[in-house]
Amino acid sequence: MANPVKEGELVHLIDKKGRSYRILLDARSSFTFRHGTISHDTIIGLDDGSVVKSNYGEKFLVIRPTLAEYIAKMRKGSQIIYPKDIAAILMLADIFPGATVLEAGIGSGALTMALLRAVGADGKVISYERRKEFLKIARNNIETFFDTVESAGKECSGELIVKEKDVYEGIEDKELDRILLDLQEPWRALKHVEESLRNGGILLCYNPTVLQIFKLSKRLEMKYAQSFRVMGIYEVIMRGWEVKGRSIRPEHRMVAHTGFIFVARKCSPVE
Repeated sequence: MANPVKEGELVHLIDKKGRSYRILLDARSSFTFRHGTISHDTIIGLDDGSVVKSNYGEKFLVIRPTLAEYIAKMRKGSQIIYPKDIAAILMLADIFPGATVLEAGIGSGALTMALLRAVGADGKVISYERRKEFLKIARNNIETFFDTVESAGKECSGELIVKEKDVYEGIEDKELDRILLDLQEPWRALKHVEESLRNGGILLCYNPTVLQIFKLSKRLEMKYAQSFRVMGIYEVIMRGWEVKGRSIRPEHRMVAHTGFIFVARKCSPVE
């Protein structure tokens, strides 16, 4: 069934080299760049996946951005978690519909948007962030995605509760299903995680360096071994391939190491 793009929607224009250009559609406006000018009115009403021409005659594919494509183009206040890691996080933390998930910190909101989709309309995402400047950027990114991208799934996404709090100082929410920490020193929050995560709940930490993961592992082993069972430590590396004519080979560029994913499950203390 046809689902034409409408005024107020966010779309990406893709050129012949795969480069994308972000446009928030506004009737009677136009988008001017080095490839010429494209009137928004020529895009509004087209089906997703249609082709439009600039006044220079160059062709562009009109698409509603996926979440990964949106993340690549959105404003960033801090280093984001890459889509390849977000995908693994959703599986390794077993984010399920109806779950109550706490994340700290919110960063630019990339993981938050994926969590809101995964927990569904009956779920809840609680985000702790102590830096006001990051909160402002993240809120704007999240609201723009769900309000202006038709395929974002606004009607079936979870409830978002944002708190300007430092998770190192405590977690006021209890009986949480999942806790995700994207922090420089996650071991400093372990005491609060132990108190707030329900039995059987999952703790997931994301850190860029092996020294951080090592220190987290040792702290858990020395002080919280009775309450947590480590499920695994992972690194996600993704390499694209390209097909040209009769040739198929790996792409010259790839997203290799970005971070380590540490996963542990809360259990009843053993005497």
